[in-house]
Amino acid sequence: MLSSKPRPSLIHCLLVSFAFVPATIVLLIVELLIVALSIVANPVFADSVSADGEAVEELFVQGRQGDYSVITEQAQKMIDVPGSLSDPLMAVFSLPGVISEGDGGGAPAVRGSSPSDNRYLVDGAPAAYVFHAFSTSIFHENIIQNFELYSAGFGPRYSNAIGGVFDIKLRDPKAQDISSKVDISILRAGIFTEGEVTDNSAFYVSARASLLQYFYDTDEADQEDGIRVQDAPEDTDYQFKYQYRIGDAHKLTFSANGASDLAAAEFTERSTEVMEEPDFAGNAKIKNQFNNQNLRWQFAPDERQELDVQIGHYQKQEDTFWGGDNYFFDITTEDNYALVHYDLLLGERHTLSLGAEAHDTQYRYDARFINYVCTEFDPDCELRRGELLVAADDVNIREHSAYINDHWLLSDRVAVDVGVQTHYNNYTDETFTHPRIAVAWEFIDNWTINTSAGSYNRLPDIDKIFPEIGNTELKSPTSNHYTFGIKHELDNEWSWSVTTYYKTMDDLPLASDVNLNNGSSVANNSNNNNSALYTNDVEGDAYGVDIFINKGLTERWYGWLAISASRSTRTNKLTGVERDYYLDTPLVLNWVMNYQLNDRWTMGTRLTAQSGRAITPIVGVQPNPWFEGRILPVYGEPYSENLPVYTRLDVRFKRDMTLWGYTGTYNIDILNALNRRNVTDRNLDYKRTQSAQDFKLEDEVGMGIIPAVGMSLSF
Repeated sequence: MLSSKPRPSLIHCLLVSFAFVPATIVLLIVELLIVALSIVANPVFADSVSADGEAVEELFVQGRQGDYSVITEQAQKMIDVPGSLSDPLMAVFSLPGVISEGDGGGAPAVRGSSPSDNRYLVDGAPAAYVFHAFSTSIFHENIIQNFELYSAGFGPRYSNAIGGVFDIKLRDPKAQDISSKVDISILRAGIFTEGEVTDNSAFYVSARASLLQYFYDTDEADQEDGIRVQDAPEDTDYQFKYQYRIGDAHKLTFSANGASDLAAAEFTERSTEVMEEPDFAGNAKIKNQFNNQNLRWQFAPDERQELDVQIGHYQKQEDTFWGGDNYFFDITTEDNYALVHYDLLLGERHTLSLGAEAHDTQYRYDARFINYVCTEFDPDCELRRGELLVAADDVNIREHSAYINDHWLLSDRVAVDVGVQTHYNNYTDETFTHPRIAVAWEFIDNWTINTSAGSYNRLPDIDKIFPEIGNTELKSPTSNHYTFGIKHELDNEWSWSVTTYYKTMDDLPLASDVNLNNGSSVANNSNNNNSALYTNDVEGDAYGVDIFINKGLTERWYGWLAISASRSTRTNKLTGVERDYYLDTPLVLNWVMNYQLNDRWTMGTRLTAQSGRAITPIVGVQPNPWFEGRILPVYGEPYSENLPVYTRLDVRFKRDMTLWGYTGTYNIDILNALNRRNVTDRNLDYKRTQSAQDFKLEDEVGMGIIPAVGMSLSF
């Protein structure tokens, strides 16, 4: 559910990008250069790590090699994954160690960490968000140049994340005659235009809008669910990139991108949401949108060095309204940032990488709502009702980080990444120094051992540190990562790898206790600070093994099998109580295969199977202490039961075609081809529960079979 504001014109974005707070940007650049120089003057060593534990290869830069206007083979494989609807980021859920919050979509959780522990980068710059509210990503498939997921032990270049890092690279515009591509399916429609402006410059622009809203009947309420759709889920997104080449050594790039989401509905007395929380009765609307502008200079004077400098600005708005009592929560985030990265090849054995980034971020909120004091640790959030809060405030956070990394070839068979990162923010007034190391050793031909270790931190959840509605004294969550893996390259493009990992997490937020008799919040924390709604009294562990068997494209087919076995827990440090993490999924299997049937047709399949997710059983009902005549669940042992096994088969057919002399493709996607009614949650059935002695439960099921037909045409 998100924003209905009209998308700004590209000209407007261009003007805004050169008008935003120039003094602030200058200060940020000066600040990050000082930090970078200080760390070079006093070198400390740390490391660098990739998603599968291998030494970070992208830090070994030797000038501008390769054609960055063409997508990589790996990115194309991700685009063609069945069930992703040509969305390369949605295909991430078929990779080892990644699970989703919902039925094959939503924000990803990576190797036992929370979705809020991740960081998303686009061309090295921070992204406000990369997934729409309804799962698909905001990027046109034609502009993804490459995409890397670092799921544990990543290198010092990446800061402000303790989970995973999604590093998305958009390709450069092609120097060609201006051409366009039109895409349309039952989900969305879009247009993509690209071409040369002058002999030294080129651009592309993409604009897309969802079509799902046209398939909803907004006139009648759903008699069973008690919900009347007012604005069906809809979204838009755009990307623009203009690049000017100054000789062979310089590239100057301006880019702008943004997205919006919107949904609205009326919740009647028959809806489960109102039966559980009568305050929810009435209209509800969610609007989200963001816009980002970025100016980038890349300088590669020779094959030994490359400099990358960026300045940018983004603004994100999240507005939520609900209930007949006019509850709302609006938050605006505005960030001015500057980044610099430098890679230098020192002889034949060393590549030195260093860089820094600085952010000046303002968070503004305006809210009127019932404050439910809970976190991911609490399975009974509806029982943790706090006070009615009416508040408005703003928080300004300045942060900077810097890193240095040495990629060192000890021999033809051994490579080491060793480096360090520092990170500081003025809100919590904390400075972190994170050593990181990664080693790759080819101990036998085509057999490689990879291992890594490092420490990490991120900013606290902003909604937990706002004045009045949170605790301004919360500290930053921290984590340690350790990985060890082995990889074997075989003939005919076959390979397999086994990677083990272990993560620790500390200073995670713990919600205060809630007195159900009067609904007031009572803090219970190690600092005896009774005014704090949240404290840093949760720690966690995550460990597991990922098996990845990969077949490259030969003999008309390619595919992979990913198997992940894991466990993720969270512990209340005050009581010593340990619980499974709410997204803990002990066993996950993904099998992907694409086969070229003939010169025109390609067929692909993806099979997903997961052990049932842990849930907290409902063992009874009790009177609702805030609403007479209403009931609430009584919960048993947290996360002590499991849902049934989840399985899903997606199938895709793709055909190259020519229409009216123009080339294009037909796509036929069948999501959940076996029509499995997978159970995704289990809740109290308020409609059928008549008494505490005769309560009923209902299973929440995921989507049924969904066929989707799409077409793209280039002209």
